[in-house]
Amino acid sequence: MGTVMHDGQIEVAVDALASALASQFPESAGLSIQRVESAGTVVAPFRVGVELVARLPLVPSDSDAVRKSVRREQEYAAVLADHLRVAIPRPRGIGEPFEGYPGIWSVWTWLPGRSLDRLPMAQDRRLARDLAELVGTIHALPTGGRSWNGEGRGGTPLADTPWVRESIERSAHLIDPRKATAVWERALAACPHRGAAVRIHGDPMPGNFLVNDGRLTGMVDVAPPAFGDPAADLQPAWVLFEEPARSVFLSATGLDEFAQERGRGWAFEMAIGGAHYYEHTNAVFFQQAMRTLERLLEQ
Repeated sequence: MGTVMHDGQIEVAVDALASALASQFPESAGLSIQRVESAGTVVAPFRVGVELVARLPLVPSDSDAVRKSVRREQEYAAVLADHLRVAIPRPRGIGEPFEGYPGIWSVWTWLPGRSLDRLPMAQDRRLARDLAELVGTIHALPTGGRSWNGEGRGGTPLADTPWVRESIERSAHLIDPRKATAVWERALAACPHRGAAVRIHGDPMPGNFLVNDGRLTGMVDVAPPAFGDPAADLQPAWVLFEEPARSVFLSATGLDEFAQERGRGWAFEMAIGGAHYYEHTNAVFFQQAMRTLERLLEQ
């Protein structure tokens, strides 16, 4: 039994998933199924045979909104595959609820590589350029006039929230709350994004990317298209990189100093919330959040 991180989280039995795959995806019947070690906080991945991966949300739901979201993810994967240099998984279908799992899930092609959140790449300038190129390519994709939908990262302007303030208080045993508050208020005071929203990645966390031989080669978590402040995608500067790679990444994105200040805020928001929330349930994410906070608070 894995560690429970969220209310409503369900541990999926491999045998039950095997039966569901055989019933709903007959071509996968008889293939081996293996849990994939992951520090992910949203989805539990299972490798199916050699070429496939089943992705099951930790907190299942069969709502129309979730079904629509998965369809949009799978449609968007094809769009990204046509524009990004890194590999993108290809959808193989949407799974229906089964015994022991009352939610929608999905099947994708498996991508080879090592998860970036498992590797010490913090000073790698090549990786910094690779990641900057990826987010820059996404930012350049057309938006069709769409804007931030009020959910997730990318809001314009970066907004103060009770969650961040409460997280600072709840993390007082981990960090200096005065320094943390100063970092947050500095980001809030930055000049907001001017002009129309751009297409953004929205969650450029290390666990969403794959590396081979020190180069970025894959993006494994394809969320529905997101739009908003491009500064939201500057998180890797503090989540992942040390100097000089941090400056290489920031420079390569081409975003100005005001965006960099807002980017600090987006990185802080993720880290301050994750530090206390995952302190006892997800060691990889907790350590990543703490490293991010150390980098932000020392500047």
